[in-house]
This record gives sequence, structure tokens and C-alpha cells, in this order.
Amino acid sequence: MLVSRGGDYAIRAMVDLASRPGEERTITQGIADRQQIPPAFLSKVLASLTQAGLARTHRGAAGGVGLARSPEGISLLEVVKAVQGPIILNECTDPYRTCPLEDTCAVSQVWREAQKNLEELLGSAYLSQFAKAD
Repeated sequence: MLVSRGGDYAIRAMVDLASRPGEERTITQGIADRQQIPPAFLSKVLASLTQAGLARTHRGAAGGVGLARSPEGISLLEVVKAVQGPIILNECTDPYRTCPLEDTCAVSQVWREAQKNLEELLGSAYLSQFAKAD
């Protein structure tokens, strides 16, 4: 299992936004510069995050991008899923498929447990834990 480049960029961008004081917005280029993310790729990532209701964009002179919700309420799991879909460790943990070996595979339970643990860990890690004031 690999968190995609988009997933990594999404987490870095959202932590950057969570580090802004209050509801302060920032420009996309600022995030790109601070987080070393290619601006074109960041725009696509932010579009996915906005569509998922995690980020909010504002147009105009006082525009920019900010969090759509409190950083205490946005988990890393939500961020990754918004950009790359569900995290699937193995075919037998894919919620959209049935593994033909599920009943006879000696390690399927380990894969399911690992999947559950990963989702619990990322689901309990919130942006506020990683945000730092500039």
C-alpha cells in the first residue's frame, strides 16, 4: 500500500492550512512554496479537498484557501480518502470486492486487522495535532 503523491501533498497542504491562525486564508502559491508542492498539482489536490468539504476557496482580493472545518475535526484518513479514495492494504481488505480465498486463506485475518488498525490510527490523527503557528 502506498499513499499516493496526491495523498501526501493533500496532508501537507491541509497541515499548512491548519497552521494558519484562526480562519485566516492563504494563497495557493504560498502553500506550494512552503510545502514544496508543484502549483499545478496542488490546484488539483485542493479541488478534491474542496469537493470533499475539507477546504474552502474564496475568490477576489481577499480570497485564498482555508479549512472548511475546524482542524480538530479533520482526520488524516479523511484527507487521504478525499484525494485518492479508500486505503486498501490487500485485495482481501477491499470493501468493493470479495476475495475468493477469504475462507481458506491463512493470513486474511491479519490483513483485515492491519487494515482496521491503519484506518483507526489515521482516523484518530487530526490536523490540529500537526499544526504549528508560523
